[in-house]
Amino acid sequence: MAGKRKNGEGSWGNKTIKGKLYCYYRDADGRYYYGKTIKEVKAKIKEAKSKPVIQDTLKGKTFGEYILNWLENIKNGIERTTYISYSDAITTRLINFKDYDIANVELSALTDAMLQQYLNALAKKYSLSSIRKTWGLITKCLRYAEVKKDIAPLYLDVTVKVPSEANVAVKKKNIIAPTVEELNFILDEANSLCKNGTKKYGNAAYIIILIMYTGMRISEAIGLQWENVNLDAREIYIDHSLALLRDETEEKEKYYYYMSKSTKSKDSIRTIPLPDKAVEVIRYFEKYRKNDTDYVCVNDKNHNHYTRRQIERTLERIVKNSQCVIKSYTPHALRHGYGSILLSKGTDIKVVSELLGHSDVSFTYNIYIDVFKKDKQTAVELLNTI
Repeated sequence: MAGKRKNGEGSWGNKTIKGKLYCYYRDADGRYYYGKTIKEVKAKIKEAKSKPVIQDTLKGKTFGEYILNWLENIKNGIERTTYISYSDAITTRLINFKDYDIANVELSALTDAMLQQYLNALAKKYSLSSIRKTWGLITKCLRYAEVKKDIAPLYLDVTVKVPSEANVAVKKKNIIAPTVEELNFILDEANSLCKNGTKKYGNAAYIIILIMYTGMRISEAIGLQWENVNLDAREIYIDHSLALLRDETEEKEKYYYYMSKSTKSKDSIRTIPLPDKAVEVIRYFEKYRKNDTDYVCVNDKNHNHYTRRQIERTLERIVKNSQCVIKSYTPHALRHGYGSILLSKGTDIKVVSELLGHSDVSFTYNIYIDVFKKDKQTAVELLNTI
């Protein structure tokens, strides 16, 4: 129960957070100070009050202005693709988000209660992954502001909670991995397209087969270079990918281009052994090879690399014309089909996780949890034979 307060004073109280009891003090401006003991809370209050007076340059500055300035400060320390991703998230879900406008709140007036209401408003329009991404950027910026002593400590880890999956408007989409039978249907149609050929799709069907038999991300497949291929050892080395970037002209007109970049994470750097079908595809592309830095998967006209959309359209056509029951498989679904088959054949999940370039084996497990459920059911049914 919170203690009574006089006019202009704060209030004391206790709060249980994640099963632990905390003391807190809420000042007259609505700021909370948490600690395990009253002594610890008082020390935090004293620390906050001893912070320097806000610089003249920050007076009147909004949080939106501050976070955009922070983004420019870190710009040279992150990859171009990361910067564009951060900029899009901040612009779309903070600067231009008017359902709960914290962008125009003065930096010094920002409170954890406002941030919680902002997250609750985001939950009514966006997915959990989008909210987490945006919140991650906001917390990085505010921690930077705390270190610079531009704001008083907010204790965000304790006072603000990201909405759960059950409480967001846009639910997570489950990627349906094709079965062995469905993959064979796709393979048959892709082989047919490769054999007959079309001016519209060219060599793109071969890339579909390569993804099916290596589990590569589409950006890794179109960005594969000959220097990372070892046909004698029957393996490829993944350490970069092709990313689609957006930029603007001086007249503020947007344009897009592809650029080679390092892999999604350090765990994405990996060696993938090649089965027979993958070797066949790569040998097909050898006729276009001139230099080690050339891209492997090139078209048959000007020998340029393929784009993500070209591969997606080719797969759409293949699936549509195949005997597949499900007509909405994506290149990413083929990647999951690769993992599902390996697991169903008894491959250790850690090995599958490494082949796919996942950052954590638990992430792999969560993706393929349905595969494990089927395996458990099959194992239990063996008891009926005893």
